[in-house]
Amino acid sequence: MDPKEQYSQIVSSLKEKSTYKLAVLQEAKKQFSVMKEVAQKLAEELCAEMNCVDGVDVSYVSKGEFQFEIRFAEDVLIFFLHNDVFDFENSHAVWKRSYVDEDKNRAFCGMISVFNFLRTSFDMDRSEDIGYLISRIFINRESHYFVEGKRQMGFLYNDFGQAVMDEKAMRSIIMSAMLYCQEFDLLTPPFSSMSEVQVGRMIDITNKMNVKTGKRLGFQFSWDSEAPE
Repeated sequence: MDPKEQYSQIVSSLKEKSTYKLAVLQEAKKQFSVMKEVAQKLAEELCAEMNCVDGVDVSYVSKGEFQFEIRFAEDVLIFFLHNDVFDFENSHAVWKRSYVDEDKNRAFCGMISVFNFLRTSFDMDRSEDIGYLISRIFINRESHYFVEGKRQMGFLYNDFGQAVMDEKAMRSIIMSAMLYCQEFDLLTPPFSSMSEVQVGRMIDITNKMNVKTGKRLGFQFSWDSEAPE
């Protein structure tokens, strides 16, 4: 390829594709900022409804521009905005949408990952405990969105061509995530994982009650080879 043509293509890509992706990220950041406000308001409402009963309180914690937490009963939901823009593999269902077929750039999305952890894992500093990704929220430049997940997290929010992110949608997504977490209870760790314990490990367990635990969340994303144990 002629060097001048290569140079021209680089300039064109920077002007068009890179500029577009930057606009996508800015939109995702704006939406995430609003989502933080929605989450805080929801947590305050639920806390007031529960009258902050000991052990069943609901709280919101901001962790900066790209992360916030909702803590409720024994669960913690962590919402994390990635500081990147994502595209999708050719086999992804998003490419079957006429909305995307009309303009391929619409597939570029900001991504919010939602993780579930046990609250005591943080309260007792149990760094070996397991958390699970329960959904991923994708938002494009035009504020259209869809959610990957299972059960209500997947099939309620999959109209990418029509659904537009707003406060009502954010509130519904957050509540769906909370309900999803409450459907699953804590399972004991496998007996074999605790059959042999070193002295130092026993001291650590005594100091922190540091038994590796996690909740079995009954779903499997398409990229997982095995469902979480």
